[in-house]
Amino acid sequence: MNPWSINPTWQNFASLYREAAEAREAPNDISKFHHLTAALYFGVATIEAFLNQQMRRSLAATESEERIFHTLRYTRFVKKFEKWPSTVLGSSPAIAPSTMDLLRLCNDIRGDLTHPKTSGRDIYGKLESINPEALVLAVAEYCVRFLEVRREVFPYWFLGWNYLNPRPNTHEIIVIGGQQFSYSLCNMGYRVPYFEADRSEAWRRQNMSSFDGYLCIKQALDRYGRCEPKHPRFPHMPILCARWWTEEHYTSCGHVTQEAIQHVLDAEFPTEALPGRDSSH
Repeated sequence: MNPWSINPTWQNFASLYREAAEAREAPNDISKFHHLTAALYFGVATIEAFLNQQMRRSLAATESEERIFHTLRYTRFVKKFEKWPSTVLGSSPAIAPSTMDLLRLCNDIRGDLTHPKTSGRDIYGKLESINPEALVLAVAEYCVRFLEVRREVFPYWFLGWNYLNPRPNTHEIIVIGGQQFSYSLCNMGYRVPYFEADRSEAWRRQNMSSFDGYLCIKQALDRYGRCEPKHPRFPHMPILCARWWTEEHYTSCGHVTQEAIQHVLDAEFPTEALPGRDSSH
């Protein structure tokens, strides 16, 4: 089964994260515009997939599948984006006005690129103004703030990192449960409880159910600067990877090779506490 079919929100956000990184590192303007355009498409698709999931969940108890499909299929994106959070939640998420403005602009540019009505120069001028990292953060904030109202734990993959499933010749990414993410943080040197399931879950509920918690963990991962180390005894264990799409990166991260394992054995990893009432192992 195609792993993308598991969760369309995950698929689109992962693609957004990848395209934003490719845009940032593009060697020329043509490549940059290509990846920025893709990032806009995947950003809007992430939000719509997320809202469709949430509205389906809201309607499932009272509406038929036919009615649910009609609502998801024939409601315009702008209405979903502007109205559905308060409709589903009963209150509006605390999304920063600047975030909403950026997402509106990105959707407008996406629409102009899809259905150009001018000479095109002005569209690409607007496209060039988009900061790809700001777009990723805006989409994440929109979704995480939504979940924050429900006090639901946000999926780790909204941080942009994914689990590689290391094998000698393939590099698929997979979705893994939250306790594995707690283990990965611990394996990377952060003092996070993971061994006991209830304590691990309590830590995630406390620290992964708000946008403030999201920013704290994101900043910790950004400072870390490398991927989760392989375990010397279990080299085929899935590992949390920051550059899961990059073929050259697999030689030191995704591939199960003695060289990659030795690279981990020789590295020094910082020990740092992430927030929580109880962050011991």
